[in-house]
Amino acid sequence: MRRLLALAFLLSALVAAPAGAIPISSPSALVDLLAHAKGGEHVELAPGSYGPLHLTQYVKFNVAFAAPITITSADPAHPAEFTGLAIRDAKNISFDGVRFTYAFQPGQTVEFPPFEVQHSQNIAFHNCTFTGDLATGATFVDNGFATGIGLSIRTSADVTIEKNDVSRFYRGIVVRDSDRVRVVGNDVHDLRSDGMDFAADQSLAITGNRIHAFEKSVLSKDHADLIQFWTQGTTRPTTDVEITGNILNAEGRGFTQTIFIRNEEVDEGRAGRAMYYRNLTIADNVIINAQIHGIHIGEADGVSIRNNTLIHDAASDGPQQNPQLWRPRIEVSEKDDNVTITGNAAIRITGPEKRPDWKVTGNVTIQDTDPAAPGYYDRVFLAPHTGNPADITRFTYRPGGPLDGIHAGTPLLRPRP
Repeated sequence: MRRLLALAFLLSALVAAPAGAIPISSPSALVDLLAHAKGGEHVELAPGSYGPLHLTQYVKFNVAFAAPITITSADPAHPAEFTGLAIRDAKNISFDGVRFTYAFQPGQTVEFPPFEVQHSQNIAFHNCTFTGDLATGATFVDNGFATGIGLSIRTSADVTIEKNDVSRFYRGIVVRDSDRVRVVGNDVHDLRSDGMDFAADQSLAITGNRIHAFEKSVLSKDHADLIQFWTQGTTRPTTDVEITGNILNAEGRGFTQTIFIRNEEVDEGRAGRAMYYRNLTIADNVIINAQIHGIHIGEADGVSIRNNTLIHDAASDGPQQNPQLWRPRIEVSEKDDNVTITGNAAIRITGPEKRPDWKVTGNVTIQDTDPAAPGYYDRVFLAPHTGNPADITRFTYRPGGPLDGIHAGTPLLRPRP
């Protein structure tokens, strides 16, 4: 009887809904709809909390839908909320304009993933908000700091993460063992450790994101990164990666490593060339930070680093005076093959010289240590020492300066017409 009433409610909603939209106002109605979905439905959720949503092999209906199902909020000003998400062995599910809110529970680790996708295909998150929590009742290292993983993607394919806001987590977005993933136009901020992490992934686009303003636990052993790749414990290489047009800014908060791509399996001797990163493109990014690893590349074959601007954020320096450590630079392993480093603006580029498969041309040295030397910030940028640390327009290229009118540095800092 109860199920018949739920089905009756669903049928009445379908009749009353505007063309192309199915209104839903309760968690049970949402589950009933998904249990009978054919694929292609557009679901509009009324404001309110829908609790945790589980679409896995343990539910009593098929979650590999024949065509994309879109779950969105009926009122964008009052988005529907999920407090947990587990998607496994699913296909064709898209979330648009909903909230995912995590509340820390004692006993959960900093790596707890309240919102995760595994073994799934064609999953999308557009215009959503992922909001985490601060740990309480944990260790003195964790208490008061962001915890959990904002969005975890594992062993999945054709995943889109676009124009979402991710904040107050230990790590923002973690993608492992996955193919054809797009991470585009997201705002990732106020995290404790890493903005985005990737391992054993193939065909990645990390484009137009803003990753900024971290709050580290200084008593922990965290090595915070805005974007990090690793190979530790993996069995296949990461290949075909584009990291382009991102704004990576410490914003006067604690320093972090910026784009850190280490190859532990190779540099620790467990693997050889078969585990090299392959086909990495890092282009047109703004990096404003206070740590030497601005762009750091481990063992790889096919690396293109072009038109990035790496800027020292003095307000984010560590407690000790160490000019060499606090200024982001470009570092490439001497074991890398087929490398192009061109059109970048940075204090330093390190790597082997005079290799026939390396092209290092058209880069511009910029620095904030010697006012009398070439490339000093005051001659490069409009207002490098003043203004809001979150405002990158203070680093607009100065007319007549060394980055004006040449094909070097990120286009994101060029004066607008």
